[in-house]
Amino acid sequence: MVRILLLPLDERPCNARFPAMMAEECGGYELIMPPRELLGDQKRPASVEAVAQWLKENFASCDYAVLSIDMLVYGGIVPSRLHQLGAEQCRARLGLLRQLRAKHPQVKVFAFSLILRAPAYNSAEEEPDYYETYGARLCRLGVLRDKRERGAASGAEAEELQALERALPAAVTADFCGRRAVNHAVNERAVELLHENILDFLVIPLDDCAEYGWAAAEQRALRAEILQAGESGRVYLYSGADEVGCVLAARAVNHSRGRTPAVYLQYSSVYGPLVTPKYEDRPLGENLKWQIAAAGGRTAASPEAADLILMVNAPTAGGEQMAEAGTKGDQWDASYAGCRCLPDFVASLRAYLGEKPVALADLAAANGGDDELMRMLAREGLLPRLASYAAWNTAANAAGTCIAHAMLRERAAERSLFTAHRILEDWAYQADIRQRAAELAKSVGSTLDRGEGENQLAAFAQRELEQYLARWALPGPARIERVEFPWHRFFEIDLSLKSAR
Repeated sequence: MVRILLLPLDERPCNARFPAMMAEECGGYELIMPPRELLGDQKRPASVEAVAQWLKENFASCDYAVLSIDMLVYGGIVPSRLHQLGAEQCRARLGLLRQLRAKHPQVKVFAFSLILRAPAYNSAEEEPDYYETYGARLCRLGVLRDKRERGAASGAEAEELQALERALPAAVTADFCGRRAVNHAVNERAVELLHENILDFLVIPLDDCAEYGWAAAEQRALRAEILQAGESGRVYLYSGADEVGCVLAARAVNHSRGRTPAVYLQYSSVYGPLVTPKYEDRPLGENLKWQIAAAGGRTAASPEAADLILMVNAPTAGGEQMAEAGTKGDQWDASYAGCRCLPDFVASLRAYLGEKPVALADLAAANGGDDELMRMLAREGLLPRLASYAAWNTAANAAGTCIAHAMLRERAAERSLFTAHRILEDWAYQADIRQRAAELAKSVGSTLDRGEGENQLAAFAQRELEQYLARWALPGPARIERVEFPWHRFFEIDLSLKSAR
């Protein structure tokens, strides 16, 4: 049995639990992961020394290593946005990879290292404290500088840039840009390590990005270096972040079995592959091809030539016009009604079932499932027959999770507990219960306070999820053991789901 060591991006379920759940369900490979207490807690970084020691102790026992460079160097994804490290200190921490390769040359090393995000809003929840005041302006600064560099800035935008550079405190800009420079140097070093064959494969995902901005500019610089090194076949740059651990685990399994699964893509709209989703930098159809390739697969030209079918419920409007889960469908952009035919999409999905494994990437809305589509599928009893489902957070997050799971569970039983888990969290919780839990908290004056108030809100969420289990046929049968809020916010839950058999 192939053994895969995974050093995750952080301790959240999407990074630490999803890969373990897939391994438990799909079988055929063993996953080796560090204990939860080693992985930090949101803004508190993991001990990079303890992480390094764990790697040294466990590296010899694996055939493949899937490594988050952000965890190895900074102690996690949020610490990568907050640290005060210098470039040389970070490069020294990367020296461990050379040591591991020298001692264990037989291990295939698949690594990933994020391009630092710059969200377009004011919040310090996952960013430096000053982002609460200056976040949106720092993001805009990156957009305008990138446009200027690419000759795309209008006269008004050039004036706006000058005014913005004068208005932002010099210390804030220096701290933000200085950290970006360090993180960019780490990504450059990762490319060098790939070129030196210390790494076998590298993904550099763009976290929460757009067509213009800080990440777009750094991607161009990295791509130029990758092309110069002749390594574009082994270094992938595309939109994503939290799903990459699952994707690279699937790549390791596919590589170990000598296979390249063929995936046929069918969209809910002719516009679907051409729309650039919110939080991403390129058309959906292109990013999906990168995700499939990163997982060790390829696209198929026809359903007959495919190993699995990926049904893509795609957005019909991109950027800020893209729908958000939890808002009513009649409030979505008008294109959702006029530019897609869900009955035809459901009929196609039904027709493929029984012929090939069918996965559903539910990407029409950001941050959760499409309630209209899911109710249509549930009423027809089609949900239990899905090979995989995902709809959480960004389109890239959901798609990568769905693709990886569908590839891995080729030999799994017909009904998937992980698929039931995703349906409950991504559709039931994120598109419905999350909003009602937040409203309840306001009405009773409760908060996610790590105490009794949080326990009561978790109990409410669990009761509502159990109603979904009772009402709709899901891939289970399953029972909910507990619901928790891992970062003490409503955005995501840690859902413990067990087989009822």
